[in-house]
Amino acid sequence: MLRKSALALLVTLGWKVVAAQILEVDTVAGRYQGLPSALSSDVSIFRGIAFAAPPVGSLRWKPPEPPVVFSGSRLAERSGPACWQARNTDNSVYARGKLDRSEDCLTLNVFTAAADDNANQPVMVWFHGGSNTAGHGGAQIFDGSNLAARGAVVVTANYRLGPLGFLAHPALTAESENASSGNYGLLDQIAALRWVQENIEHFGGDAGRVTIFGQSAGGEDVCLLMASPLTSDLIHRVIGQSPSSGCVRLQRGLEGGADSAHARGIKFLESIGIMDSGAVALASMRELSPQKITAMTLSEGNPNGPIIDGWVLPEAPGNLFAWGEYNHLPVMAGALADEYFGLQEGAAEISEADLDSYITRTFGSIGLSLKSGYQVLIDQSPISAQKTIAGDNGFIRTVRDWAQLLSANNDAAYVYYFSRPAPVFRLYVPARPDLHGDGGARSLGAYHSGELAYVFDNLDVVGIGWEPQDYMLSEKIADYWFNFASSGNPNGPGLPNWPAYDSTSRMVQIFDAEVRSAIHPRSANMDRIDALVEP
Repeated sequence: MLRKSALALLVTLGWKVVAAQILEVDTVAGRYQGLPSALSSDVSIFRGIAFAAPPVGSLRWKPPEPPVVFSGSRLAERSGPACWQARNTDNSVYARGKLDRSEDCLTLNVFTAAADDNANQPVMVWFHGGSNTAGHGGAQIFDGSNLAARGAVVVTANYRLGPLGFLAHPALTAESENASSGNYGLLDQIAALRWVQENIEHFGGDAGRVTIFGQSAGGEDVCLLMASPLTSDLIHRVIGQSPSSGCVRLQRGLEGGADSAHARGIKFLESIGIMDSGAVALASMRELSPQKITAMTLSEGNPNGPIIDGWVLPEAPGNLFAWGEYNHLPVMAGALADEYFGLQEGAAEISEADLDSYITRTFGSIGLSLKSGYQVLIDQSPISAQKTIAGDNGFIRTVRDWAQLLSANNDAAYVYYFSRPAPVFRLYVPARPDLHGDGGARSLGAYHSGELAYVFDNLDVVGIGWEPQDYMLSEKIADYWFNFASSGNPNGPGLPNWPAYDSTSRMVQIFDAEVRSAIHPRSANMDRIDALVEP
């Protein structure tokens, strides 16, 4: 029921309230007032809700604390700033423009079409991609209105990035009551999930049906959260979109030589001028400006992603999944046909000899046998062949391996392969979509992140050059995602049947102009890679 104060405020702001909505909510920290969505009239949006205390000063490089309690009521009309990150070029599909950045960034956004707090709708919590060094949950492409309109409560969250989110160091480990450091970004995500458990019913959500979904680094993160003992009872389904290889292949721990997390952290701080390892180091670290920390994140080998810390991740995730020591939940996961055509868009053409060098660096001299599976592409463009091999060995094979581990433990896994060439545009700068002045030509195939607008059913919100087939595909994909969040199974009326994955049939759902089930189109290439990398 609308509170009079909220309704009066909306009328003053010029909003026309056309449906019964939740527009004012009491959370554990205080009261927030939301606004109707501009995309769907029966959806309310609450932006910029703090789910943890600002991780600044003495709280920098520590697990997140509960949000600060406030009095009165706050208008939740604007997403919080992005967590600190380097700015990237505008000449990229991944351009993010001139983001507001702050260490006080642990906020989330809630999209709900529930009429009251008894709606018990499934909850979908989104963690963005960006190599765990960039991105934010408030991007327009992640507007959850059209998913929420299907009957879900959608949450999009920020988390600490780069060294501020993933720096491990002996001094930090020594002060930790868990003898751990490094996975602060994952801990932020877990804090967001705890906030969901404590508050989401007031937004009409069912705290017993929480789906975490994410893409790229976010896809890897949700995979790792599934493996973490800290998320027990916090999550109930998982969707991994193009998860990075750390999902099943992460090996870096706190100790273990020159490339260990501690060694990287020591080297990183020494490059800034901090040579100590005790309390003096801690004080110096927390006096650094975020600008100085972020300026150092561009060099290779800096702390920029999850590690095996003995607490958040007690063991290598591949081992945890193989041993059955993880949260046994249904999973939906997939990758795109041309992942690296976006990630390496500007790469110049190479010779076949250059391709041979890449293959032998990656797989050893015996790896040249892979070429037989890519010869047609090699003859056309060696750099295209290299990008395809990288995608098969990376995102596509990671999804397959994750699904096989789950299937071996009798957990349902639904695998997809997105092969629809998507329009090329600035994904996160909707005001300037036309990247190459070609109206969004599909020059990169089914490129990394090309599925995002389809998943959120936001083709009318971002992008350029959409066609009727894209709208039909987006409708189906968003329906699959909602169905899975609702029941743990993506299937539903009017949708092509999507079988669960098993290692024998290798059936996956093909997302293209036609949606259908088939043996994974890259199975033969993955088999060739398996023969090279497995003992």
